[in-house]
Amino acid sequence: MQRWLDWAIGGYLVFAAVQAFGIGMTGLILPPEMQIPLRLTPLNARFVAALYVAGGVGIVLALFAPRRASKRLMCVGFGLATLLILCLTLLHWPDFMDDGLPHRPVWMFVYVADPLLAVLIVPLAGLWPPRPGNRHSLTPLLRVEAAVLGMLALVLLLAPEAAAAYWPWALPPVAGQLYACFILTFAIGAVLAARETDTRAIRDFLIASLSLCILVLLASLLHLDRFNPAPNTVVWFALFGCGALALGWAVASVARQPVHVQSAART
Repeated sequence: MQRWLDWAIGGYLVFAAVQAFGIGMTGLILPPEMQIPLRLTPLNARFVAALYVAGGVGIVLALFAPRRASKRLMCVGFGLATLLILCLTLLHWPDFMDDGLPHRPVWMFVYVADPLLAVLIVPLAGLWPPRPGNRHSLTPLLRVEAAVLGMLALVLLLAPEAAAAYWPWALPPVAGQLYACFILTFAIGAVLAARETDTRAIRDFLIASLSLCILVLLASLLHLDRFNPAPNTVVWFALFGCGALALGWAVASVARQPVHVQSAART
């Protein structure tokens, strides 16, 4: 039974990685060809692609982790992200399922299958985060990440028009809510990583978060002419630049030595 569960987890992560890199790399290299049934500008497509690839980096790292506990953050995170995207698709059905859009059948199959598989695999394999968790040396940084990304995601999700008014480039509300699905997943992942007991899982999540910051900066620089000449553009680059520096330091710190557990979390 245990061997079967290990194979099931591995298969789920392979399925997730193929989706993340298939959609993400296409979007980064050829934005008009990205396999999303939604009309997006090249900049918006590359931003979505950056979110996919960053998640894919964490998924691949988890796939090769030797311990099952090291895989739980990415299994839970991918299941949550796909569930949110499914809900968004259903709420905005005409935008995603317009007759002129490609990839609609594959999109629906994938985003129905993914959360269903997660609902089966996560509890069967005991991949729920531990209760109680631990406070460790990187908990403060991860809590800051969770707070920043969480607030950004909630504004994009619940007030997309208001978010679009302050966004540094032209942002359709549905695209903003699609961003929110990924960003909220990273925020929740940071909450879980802040109390995680497995050093490998923490490291993999940090690398995925660092990849997110770097890829967002890359996509932004490729379309710098599309940014508004306003203070929010400066804030945008400062936010992700500081995030990349802080997360780069954290990844280097974990590479030197395992995270130091300080005390049991009171949750």
